[in-house]
Amino acid sequence: MDEKPLRDEQLAQTSTSSCSTEEERQIPFCCVISVPHGFQPVPYCKPKLVYNLSCLGTVKETCRKIIQVDDCGQTEIDLHILKVKGCISFLVNIEVEPTYERDVCSSIPDTKEMILSCEGNVCVDHIIKCSVDCLPDVCLDCENILVSDLQVQPICEDECHFVKVTGYFQLDVI
Repeated sequence: MDEKPLRDEQLAQTSTSSCSTEEERQIPFCCVISVPHGFQPVPYCKPKLVYNLSCLGTVKETCRKIIQVDDCGQTEIDLHILKVKGCISFLVNIEVEPTYERDVCSSIPDTKEMILSCEGNVCVDHIIKCSVDCLPDVCLDCENILVSDLQVQPICEDECHFVKVTGYFQLDVI
Protein backbone atom coordinates (compact mmCIF):
# COMPACT_ATOMS: atom_id res chain seq x y z
CA MET A 1 0.00 0.00 0.00
CA ASP A 2 1.54 3.29 -1.09
CA GLU A 3 0.81 6.61 0.60
CA LYS A 4 1.90 9.79 -1.13
CA PRO A 5 0.95 13.48 -1.07
CA LEU A 6 -0.72 15.02 -4.09
CA ARG A 7 1.00 17.72 -6.12
CA ASP A 8 -0.67 21.15 -6.49
CA GLU A 9 -2.00 20.39 -9.98
CA GLN A 10 -3.54 17.14 -8.70
CA LEU A 11 -5.01 18.97 -5.72
CA ALA A 12 -6.97 21.22 -8.06
CA GLN A 13 -8.53 18.11 -9.64
CA THR A 14 -9.37 16.41 -6.34
CA SER A 15 -12.46 17.32 -4.37
CA THR A 16 -15.03 15.51 -2.32
CA SER A 17 -17.19 15.47 -5.45
CA SER A 18 -14.55 13.29 -7.10
CA CYS A 19 -15.08 10.63 -4.45
CA SER A 20 -16.79 7.72 -6.10
CA THR A 21 -20.49 7.28 -6.63
CA GLU A 22 -22.07 3.88 -7.25
CA GLU A 23 -21.77 4.33 -11.05
CA GLU A 24 -18.08 5.23 -10.80
CA ARG A 25 -17.42 1.98 -8.96
CA GLN A 26 -18.54 0.08 -12.07
CA ILE A 27 -15.80 -0.57 -14.60
CA PRO A 28 -17.22 -1.58 -17.99
CA PHE A 29 -15.62 -4.29 -20.11
CA CYS A 30 -16.40 -5.93 -23.42
CA CYS A 31 -14.97 -8.63 -25.63
CA VAL A 32 -15.91 -9.63 -29.20
CA ILE A 33 -16.10 -13.28 -30.29
CA SER A 34 -16.17 -14.44 -33.91
CA VAL A 35 -18.73 -17.21 -34.41
CA PRO A 36 -17.87 -19.48 -37.38
CA HIS A 37 -20.31 -19.82 -40.28
CA GLY A 38 -22.84 -22.56 -39.58
CA PHE A 39 -22.80 -22.02 -35.81
CA GLN A 40 -24.81 -19.89 -33.41
CA PRO A 41 -24.64 -19.12 -29.69
CA VAL A 42 -26.62 -21.63 -27.63
CA PRO A 43 -29.95 -19.94 -26.80
CA TYR A 44 -30.02 -18.49 -23.30
CA CYS A 45 -26.33 -19.29 -22.86
CA LYS A 46 -24.64 -17.77 -19.84
CA PRO A 47 -21.10 -16.63 -20.60
CA LYS A 48 -18.39 -17.82 -18.25
CA LEU A 49 -15.78 -15.31 -17.13
CA VAL A 50 -12.56 -15.59 -15.12
CA TYR A 51 -10.52 -12.54 -14.15
CA ASN A 52 -7.10 -11.90 -12.68
CA LEU A 53 -6.54 -9.25 -9.99
CA SER A 54 -2.77 -9.75 -9.59
CA CYS A 55 -1.97 -6.46 -11.40
CA LEU A 56 -4.40 -4.41 -9.29
CA GLY A 57 -3.61 -2.57 -6.08
CA THR A 58 -4.63 0.25 -3.79
CA VAL A 59 -2.89 3.59 -3.31
CA LYS A 60 -3.46 6.00 -0.42
CA GLU A 61 -3.00 9.71 -1.08
CA THR A 62 -3.33 12.76 1.14
CA CYS A 63 -4.04 16.33 0.13
CA ARG A 64 -4.88 19.60 1.84
CA LYS A 65 -8.42 20.79 1.20
CA ILE A 66 -10.00 24.14 2.07
CA ILE A 67 -13.56 23.78 3.31
CA GLN A 68 -16.21 26.25 4.44
CA VAL A 69 -17.36 25.80 8.06
CA ASP A 70 -20.69 27.39 9.00
CA ASP A 71 -20.27 30.45 11.23
CA CYS A 72 -16.46 30.03 11.25
CA GLY A 73 -15.25 30.71 7.71
CA GLN A 74 -12.71 28.65 5.82
CA THR A 75 -10.31 26.10 7.26
CA GLU A 76 -7.80 23.69 5.77
CA ILE A 77 -8.06 19.94 6.42
CA ASP A 78 -6.21 16.79 5.39
CA LEU A 79 -8.25 14.73 2.95
CA HIS A 80 -7.32 11.04 2.72
CA ILE A 81 -8.00 9.37 -0.63
CA LEU A 82 -8.02 5.65 -1.44
CA LYS A 83 -7.60 4.66 -5.09
CA VAL A 84 -7.69 1.35 -6.94
CA LYS A 85 -5.08 1.32 -9.72
CA GLY A 86 -3.78 -1.24 -12.20
CA CYS A 87 -5.31 -3.70 -14.65
CA ILE A 88 -7.81 -6.55 -14.63
CA SER A 89 -7.22 -9.21 -17.28
CA PHE A 90 -10.11 -11.51 -18.15
CA LEU A 91 -11.13 -14.51 -20.26
CA VAL A 92 -14.71 -15.11 -21.47
CA ASN A 93 -16.25 -18.33 -22.85
CA ILE A 94 -19.56 -18.86 -24.64
CA GLU A 95 -21.09 -22.07 -25.92
CA VAL A 96 -22.08 -22.40 -29.59
CA GLU A 97 -24.00 -25.06 -31.49
CA PRO A 98 -24.47 -25.90 -35.17
CA THR A 99 -27.21 -24.02 -36.99
CA TYR A 100 -28.10 -27.26 -38.83
CA GLU A 101 -26.87 -30.31 -36.95
CA ARG A 102 -27.00 -32.66 -39.95
CA ASP A 103 -24.27 -30.66 -41.72
CA VAL A 104 -21.76 -30.81 -38.85
CA CYS A 105 -19.45 -33.66 -37.84
CA SER A 106 -17.52 -34.04 -34.60
CA SER A 107 -14.49 -36.00 -33.41
CA ILE A 108 -16.52 -36.87 -30.29
CA PRO A 109 -19.73 -38.78 -31.13
CA ASP A 110 -23.01 -37.05 -30.25
CA THR A 111 -21.21 -33.84 -29.23
CA LYS A 112 -21.55 -30.88 -31.53
CA GLU A 113 -21.52 -27.99 -29.08
CA MET A 114 -18.26 -26.09 -28.75
CA ILE A 115 -16.81 -23.36 -26.55
CA LEU A 116 -15.46 -20.12 -28.06
CA SER A 117 -13.51 -17.55 -26.10
CA CYS A 118 -12.00 -14.08 -26.11
CA GLU A 119 -9.70 -12.24 -23.74
CA GLY A 120 -9.29 -8.66 -22.66
CA ASN A 121 -7.70 -6.24 -20.25
CA VAL A 122 -9.23 -3.25 -18.42
CA CYS A 123 -7.17 -0.43 -16.91
CA VAL A 124 -8.36 0.88 -13.55
CA ASP A 125 -7.62 4.24 -11.86
CA HIS A 126 -10.59 4.97 -9.59
CA ILE A 127 -11.04 6.86 -6.35
CA ILE A 128 -13.10 4.62 -4.08
CA LYS A 129 -13.05 6.49 -0.78
CA CYS A 130 -12.36 10.00 0.55
CA SER A 131 -12.28 10.77 4.25
CA VAL A 132 -10.95 13.23 6.80
CA ASP A 133 -10.05 10.14 8.87
CA CYS A 134 -7.17 7.80 8.05
CA LEU A 135 -8.29 5.04 5.70
CA PRO A 136 -7.86 1.32 6.43
CA ASP A 137 -5.64 -1.00 4.43
CA VAL A 138 -7.69 -2.91 1.86
CA CYS A 139 -7.04 -6.31 0.33
CA LEU A 140 -8.41 -6.62 -3.22
CA ASP A 141 -9.93 -10.04 -3.91
CA CYS A 142 -12.86 -11.85 -5.54
CA GLU A 143 -15.08 -10.93 -2.59
CA ASN A 144 -14.89 -7.17 -3.18
CA ILE A 145 -14.37 -6.98 -6.95
CA LEU A 146 -17.37 -8.70 -8.50
CA VAL A 147 -18.82 -9.14 -12.00
CA SER A 148 -22.26 -7.71 -12.75
CA ASP A 149 -24.62 -7.44 -15.73
CA LEU A 150 -22.80 -10.09 -17.83
CA GLN A 151 -24.53 -10.25 -21.24
CA VAL A 152 -24.08 -11.69 -24.73
CA GLN A 153 -25.30 -9.50 -27.62
CA PRO A 154 -25.15 -10.19 -31.36
CA ILE A 155 -23.26 -7.39 -33.08
CA CYS A 156 -24.93 -7.86 -36.45
CA GLU A 157 -27.28 -10.35 -38.08
CA ASP A 158 -27.30 -12.39 -41.32
CA GLU A 159 -23.83 -12.93 -42.79
CA CYS A 160 -21.97 -11.25 -39.95
CA HIS A 161 -21.13 -13.70 -37.17
CA PHE A 162 -19.91 -11.83 -34.11
CA VAL A 163 -21.16 -11.55 -30.55
CA LYS A 164 -20.14 -9.02 -27.94
CA VAL A 165 -19.86 -10.02 -24.30
CA THR A 166 -20.29 -7.05 -21.96
CA GLY A 167 -20.46 -6.47 -18.24
CA TYR A 168 -19.01 -4.55 -15.32
CA PHE A 169 -16.41 -5.12 -12.66
CA GLN A 170 -18.02 -3.78 -9.49
CA LEU A 171 -15.65 -2.30 -6.88
CA ASP A 172 -17.25 -3.16 -3.52
CA VAL A 173 -14.06 -2.40 -1.61
CA ILE A 174 -15.28 -0.20 1.26
